[in-house]
Amino acid sequence: MTAFHSAAHAYAQYRPQYPMALFASLAEHTGLDGTQTVLDLGCGPGTLTLPLAALAVHVHAVDIEPAMLTEGRALADAEGIENITWTASDAANLSSLPLPPLDLCVMGKSFQWMDQARLLADLDQMLTHTGTVVLISTAARSTASRPDWLDVIESVCKDYLGSDYLQANNPAAHPAEGRDDVLRASPFSHLRTQTWEQLLTRTLDELVGLQLSFAHTNPAVLGDRQGAFEQALRDALTDYNPAGAFKSTVPIEAVFATRP
Repeated sequence: MTAFHSAAHAYAQYRPQYPMALFASLAEHTGLDGTQTVLDLGCGPGTLTLPLAALAVHVHAVDIEPAMLTEGRALADAEGIENITWTASDAANLSSLPLPPLDLCVMGKSFQWMDQARLLADLDQMLTHTGTVVLISTAARSTASRPDWLDVIESVCKDYLGSDYLQANNPAAHPAEGRDDVLRASPFSHLRTQTWEQLLTRTLDELVGLQLSFAHTNPAVLGDRQGAFEQALRDALTDYNPAGAFKSTVPIEAVFATRP
């Protein structure tokens, strides 16, 4: 069981989907045409997996958290998607899995949780000679694009969980600022970066539900405070914006890493 066990259901419900422009770019720059085999590593509930299934012959979805895979299977079944294999495994054991040669490995907001140098060395043995590693994440926001309602949420979180709630309840991650250095020192040292701006408008229910999808405010962390936390969040956000429409611009970044 991981820090995301109790967050899995909310993660599947409330985390935003990636923009379709991302998948068009994946197809353009990696040659996806329905004949490739893809690995989605750290797949969660299939946020990348399900759209990729329409562009690949088969997608292997791997995540360390079984609850995430349960959510992903349910979503795939509901959409009638059958070309996905869901596997519970740590990235450290990736090379021991019975995977076929891979044409593409994608990771959505998961690379920071992994032993990056070791993983890239393993992928060098598993990807075809033209294979690509693509890291997809939320890029850093500018101060100007940070929505004010985030301050409202942070204030409620600190009231219920303490001022250090982010550090206390998040799993340890590798430093994100060293990501490109790790890639350049790996076999996949040729990098190309593309960014998009995703415009989102969330309802009050969606914004409250979203908080339950995070490691630092999931139901296990909140425990018997969850009901009061949700009500306090609703009250504070309603005071901030009675109309109940919460807008934000989320920068999405994809790093395409290939062998020279």
